[in-house]
Amino acid sequence: MLEYIGDLNQLMSCQNYILSGGLQEGVRAIEIKNGGNLSATMLPGRCMDIYQVHYKGKNTNYIAPCEIVAPKYYESQGTKWLRNFFVGLLTTCGLQYFGSPKVIDGEDHGLHGRISNTPAENIRFERLIKNSKPAIKIEGTMREARLFGENLTLKRQMKFIYNEDKIVLKDTITNNGFGNRQFLYALHLNFGYPLLDAETRLIIESEQVTPRDDQAAKYVATWQKIEAPSYPYQKRCYFRKLARDLQGMSGYTLFNDKLGLGVKVSYKHDDLPFFCEWKMLGKGEYVLGLEPMNVFLDGPKLNEEGCMAPILAPGADMTYEVEIEFIDKI
Repeated sequence: MLEYIGDLNQLMSCQNYILSGGLQEGVRAIEIKNGGNLSATMLPGRCMDIYQVHYKGKNTNYIAPCEIVAPKYYESQGTKWLRNFFVGLLTTCGLQYFGSPKVIDGEDHGLHGRISNTPAENIRFERLIKNSKPAIKIEGTMREARLFGENLTLKRQMKFIYNEDKIVLKDTITNNGFGNRQFLYALHLNFGYPLLDAETRLIIESEQVTPRDDQAAKYVATWQKIEAPSYPYQKRCYFRKLARDLQGMSGYTLFNDKLGLGVKVSYKHDDLPFFCEWKMLGKGEYVLGLEPMNVFLDGPKLNEEGCMAPILAPGADMTYEVEIEFIDKI
């Protein structure tokens, strides 16, 4: 292919820019076009989370009314995190807290932690040849640290291969301190219209489904059904125990037969053994969150008795890899 082109951007492009205007002012963004059917926008200015993905020109995720909000406007108390929650295809939760707001040992922990409002440093772009195809790898590091507390980094790598409609996400969390440190980590993956509508099928093999509350319990028989938007709509959350295949992998597929549009997510089950379905099918708030995590969402938190979060020894790290593939048939 190199004989036919003057620059690799003819095959797959990588555009790096800074947003301006309103609450998004100053947020750094990167857009990748993979030379096939995929374009993706990620935000180094917001934890290198994935803002939007188009597949064959169709949007695949939900975007909240607040849109992109710069970290300087982040409010950590209670549920004010929602004022910065653009939702997007991916919002990362953790690293020292996730779940409903709570006060622990006198410290106020807001919804889903701080990491998603942390800008990346050491951002690096690299063009590669992978399986005889051009590829782009993007890396960046987020720091969650304070005096007399945690000293963690999350190094994120995303890889795109020419004409392959998938994103390979690799996260490495490192304890840079001198004592053992627990951490919490969840991937808030969120899907929206037009991929998500009343024609969409959720294909997921669960060994167990548990409603989070009485509201979800009333509709437990329809946990897998995607209804048309309604108002008012009260969110429904279901905890799942996902099955694993012979290779130890778990995941799910979301597919819209009418559009021939879908996504398949896979990861090692033992890395992310817990799972929450966030079903929010309200008018204007029409989103399905399918969230793997390393600890039970409503379980004991850090510094609470019984917390089962992984422990990193000084200098140790833990790596998670997730593949997000966009498909037009099952």
